[in-house]
Amino acid sequence: MSATPSPAAHRPASTQREGFRQAMSWLHTWAGLILGWLLFAIFLTGTLSFFRSEFNLWMRPEMHGLPSATETEGAAEPTAQAAQAARTAQTVQKSVDALVRRAPEVTQWILHLPDERDPAVNLLWRGTGNGRFETLRMHPQTGEPIEARQTMGGDFFYRFHFELRTAQKGRWAIQGRWVVGVATMLMFVALITGVITHRRIFKDFFTFRPNKGGQRAWMDAHNVTGVLVLPFYLMITFSGLMIFHTLYMPAGIATAYKTEKGVDANAYFADLQGEKAESRPRRGPGDPVEPLPAIALQPLIEAASTRWQGGRIGSLQARRDAKGRAVVEITRHDGDRLQYRPPRLLFDATTGQWLDQADATGPAARTYGVLYGLHLARFADAGMRWVLFGFGVLGSLMIATGMVLWSVKRSARSEAKAQAHAQTAASREIHAVPLAVAARAPFGERLVAAINIATLAGLPLACGVYIASNRLIPIGTAGRADVELAWFFGTWGLALLWALACALAREGRAGWSVPLCAAGLVWAALPGINALTTRTHLGVTLPAGEWAWAGMDLSFLATGLLLGWLSWRLRPGRMSRGKVAAHPGPHTASPAPRPAPPQAVAALPGTPGVSTLGA
Repeated sequence: MSATPSPAAHRPASTQREGFRQAMSWLHTWAGLILGWLLFAIFLTGTLSFFRSEFNLWMRPEMHGLPSATETEGAAEPTAQAAQAARTAQTVQKSVDALVRRAPEVTQWILHLPDERDPAVNLLWRGTGNGRFETLRMHPQTGEPIEARQTMGGDFFYRFHFELRTAQKGRWAIQGRWVVGVATMLMFVALITGVITHRRIFKDFFTFRPNKGGQRAWMDAHNVTGVLVLPFYLMITFSGLMIFHTLYMPAGIATAYKTEKGVDANAYFADLQGEKAESRPRRGPGDPVEPLPAIALQPLIEAASTRWQGGRIGSLQARRDAKGRAVVEITRHDGDRLQYRPPRLLFDATTGQWLDQADATGPAARTYGVLYGLHLARFADAGMRWVLFGFGVLGSLMIATGMVLWSVKRSARSEAKAQAHAQTAASREIHAVPLAVAARAPFGERLVAAINIATLAGLPLACGVYIASNRLIPIGTAGRADVELAWFFGTWGLALLWALACALAREGRAGWSVPLCAAGLVWAALPGINALTTRTHLGVTLPAGEWAWAGMDLSFLATGLLLGWLSWRLRPGRMSRGKVAAHPGPHTASPAPRPAPPQAVAALPGTPGVSTLGA
């Protein structure tokens, strides 16, 4: 008895391939649309996080004038090593002494040394076993605290990027990481299905026709930005998922590290970071911890410098280990290699004896560390950070063009149906409903168009207002950091209200041009606001060659000009020559009008939420 062949067996191979591509196209569209707006916010703030330290510095103008950290030339020479170690030890000891005078009962501190991106000593400390860390910024020469204004600075972009932080001391970090993880997984799916869907992926790499307008222009923009740095998108998305693998995929840890008492997650994290599990403390939030004793840090720093042959020291940490012994952990600078975390040396804080070196050496741990390092890019110098920033901007544009393309396609369909309805009514000599009324898009399409405006144009505006608030809010304001965030989210909310109003009133391109124009004005005004409120303006920083400060002002100005250009290109009533020829006057019912192509219909200036770069 022969088996009956399935219907799929009789289909041509080309038809089966088309069916598979159509399925992937459907998955690509909806995976990108469901959380596309959130992905844009995650990608944009992540892109800004490449200059997190520069934002932190610029948004604390009180730190201007600190001596810049310079690396010693010829670090291989023993005398140079000794001099560098002595300077580092002096900086560390003064800062720790100032901390002890301020908080004698400190039980743990983490000190980050100044480098070429941050001239201050950053000191985190706490006085309980497992409480929140407090932060101090110290002068690298005197060791005294710097009274800088309260702000999250660039840390807000960094924290929002992976946990949707809404306050300086957020309470929903784990929930935010779950949401970001789901969005990242959908983006990874969208990237894979996008590669499968595009049959001419290499041809699309060289095809961009902005003057075509409508769907073609947006499709080309989406294809070019998607294909141009595709390896970067795959790397940044996959590594982002891997960073929090313990949160999303705990089953593997539960299987491999199962003990009689349950899952020993502490042992897993010790292996991942190249440490000994028995040395990691296990304390509850309320467990008492004895204060740290006085520590002579110079011999420890000199020993670490010798072991690393003059390698840079990035941070030091003093704490009590699992046995209650006071230990000092010295960490190498994380810019010295691609793999994250850097190697650490452990010393007895009382005797100064070297105890151990912690460094991940296993294949799996090294792979994880390389992916982590690629995502954070702390190894990158200024030039490489700008390259990665450009890749991030292209990724944001890829998401943005994909979201707008969805609206453009559906608006084109609505317009085509309205035209067909008008033609049918005219041929039957029926008084047709005016096209402007008949072509009104369904509520769902108008809602998507409004959210596109609020996200793609409103978020840059909110970011600019957040930076401007750093200069405009009085320094002594209570909870000043949270007030800055209130300005950010308040502005973003106003942009959403504006977009919804435009979607209901059918204002067309004004919905895009107004928030983009406002964003351009805010960003372009930042150097001027800075000059009126501080002494770190371009008139001071440019002549002095202080590029860490001047570069930020110049970047703000360039961003404002770019946003202003986009607003001008999308201004109401502007149409390209081709579109003017296609639409010589108002639509009227004619006996047999020829249907307009979707590309031309999609570029109508009255289409809600739709605009073309080529128009």
